Amino acid sequence: MKWFEQWPEKEGLYWFYGYRYGKFFGDEKNKPELVLVNVRKIANGFMYTGDGQFMFESEVEKPHFQKVVLPELPNI
Repeated sequence: MKWFEQWPEKEGLYWFYGYRYGKFFGDEKNKPELVLVNVRKIANGFMYTGDGQFMFESEVEKPHFQKVVLPELPNI
């Protein structure tokens, strides 16, 4: 799978890798984060949640996404 920079516009699970709250916090440089993101369609677009928090395009820098490939689940 390849990484892409545009925000996903299909429901599902995606990996996010980038600066979740921007590159800098004051004078300190943040580290890029790897976050599992759930994308859901809502009335006016899409909702992005990661680690139990909403994610907004205006808060992140250098976003990269990749679709999560789920394993085949056993019958239970």
